[in-house]
Amino acid sequence: MSIICFGAGAAMTPEAFGEAAKRIIDGVAAMTLATCDGGVPWAADVYFAGDDFELIFFSSPSSRHCCNLAANPACAATIHPTANSWREIKGLQIEGVAEPAATVGSKARGLAAYLGKFPFARELIANPNATTHTFNKATMYVLRPSRILYVDNSLGFGTRYCIRLLDGRIQGPPEQEK
Repeated sequence: MSIICFGAGAAMTPEAFGEAAKRIIDGVAAMTLATCDGGVPWAADVYFAGDDFELIFFSSPSSRHCCNLAANPACAATIHPTANSWREIKGLQIEGVAEPAATVGSKARGLAAYLGKFPFARELIANPNATTHTFNKATMYVLRPSRILYVDNSLGFGTRYCIRLLDGRIQGPPEQEK
């Protein structure tokens, strides 16, 4: 992995953005998922794994956030490591759509990413009784971002870079937001 060097006001390349986002996605276990139904917002923390910029999580279809997603798949998420001062605040703010994984290929990629990040989940699959109970209750969801903001206060208070994605690919260079 290369070192990313840019300061406040400096341009960020798509590659540098991708590396910074990947470090956060790989280094943080849970994201806060925000959904909405009937104008009433809801947020829930879920374990997740990244498959490029797609975010994979398992949850019960009867949970409030998944019922909200069934009614309205538009959602938002935040991912950030613990910070002890404002200078340490670094993370991702995400807008996109989350739906159950639909194809065998997306399920296989999602499961591989999830098991790679969370080896403890292998035990659930290895135990047929636990697997049946677990997978009857949980569904694999895929959050496909359309916009990601990378926030990094170590570069200056409120430093944010934004990318837009189409079909999982970055569209143009990251733009610094003020």
